This record gives sequence, C-alpha cells and structure tokens, in this order.
Amino acid sequence: SQSVISRLAARHRTTGSVGDRPRSGAPRVMDRNDDQYLRTYALRHRYATATQLQACLREVRGTRVSRQTIRNRLHRFGLNARRPLQAQEHVTWTMQQWSTVLMHNN
Repeated sequence: SQSVISRLAARHRTTGSVGDRPRSGAPRVMDRNDDQYLRTYALRHRYATATQLQACLREVRGTRVSRQTIRNRLHRFGLNARRPLQAQEHVTWTMQQWSTVLMHNN
C-alpha cells in the first residue's frame, strides 16, 4: 500500500536502510544448527516427547531450552505432536471377526 511505501522511503532517508531495527526481547537460544539437529532428530524419532527432545538437545548440542520452545520449533517445522496407539487389538483380527462387525453395521 502507499502508506507502507512512504514509511519505507522515510526510513531509508533517515537511516540509509529499510531493514528492521533491533527489537527488545529475549535473545535467541537456539541457532540454525540446533534447529536442524532438532528437526532431523524429531523426524527420525517421530514419537519422541518434547521432554525427550529437550534432553537430547541438551546432551548432544549443549543447548538448554524449555519444552515449550521445542514444541514451538517443531510446530514451525510443520511437525505436530504424535501419540503411539495404546491398543492394537484389531490388528490381528481374522476376516471372520471383521465380517461380524460388517454385518452388524449394515
């Protein structure tokens, strides 16, 4: 929009740049290498909890972060929480057992 363009032009005249100014807030704890390691490890161990990933990151990379930071990063990578199935009683069912279910639902 025109207001964005005029604001960027004014910033360029004042500072000589249109880049973002430094902002307040906590400094980043994880660097790119930490992110890459976390992403790779999480993909290889799909059912690892945030606590397990936190411990692994601390042990291997020496990076101390909260479980929430781990979750935020995984979400940013497009990796959502997964839970293993608690019971798989139907996996071993025979065709005859399944046919009784199918007959009751028709």
